[in-house]
Amino acid sequence: MRCHDFHLRGYEVREFGAEIILHLVDDYPPRPAEESHIRFAGIEVYHFVHSGGTIIFGIDEVSLSQILDQHWENILHWATGRGGVPHWDHDDRTSYQTKLEEDGYKAWEISSSIGFEGFVIAKSIEDITDQFTQTA
Repeated sequence: MRCHDFHLRGYEVREFGAEIILHLVDDYPPRPAEESHIRFAGIEVYHFVHSGGTIIFGIDEVSLSQILDQHWENILHWATGRGGVPHWDHDDRTSYQTKLEEDGYKAWEISSSIGFEGFVIAKSIEDITDQFTQTA
């Protein structure tokens, strides 16, 4: 997947939150601009914190336990305060992680050189750039 040093042009949340598409662009002159579009599907939960000028460093698959360890208090707050977390199970972290693993969920951490941090727990990730670029 092409993402290193690409700028985050924007992202779309689709399918009532079950799909996210990152729209990235490498636009460093004098090279011609290059786009990359990355889709996460089967979203369980995600969280992005960003600001202008975002430069993506990487999108790395990490263990579910790592993401849950780092973000458990937030996930707990979101699930109990707002709902909408499909596999939620009464504040029991172990049971929640087990359900996610059994259903084939994975975790990705998105790092940035400038202005962004985030994670996604979803079923899949895919480069769908060909769906956004026109062929001559």
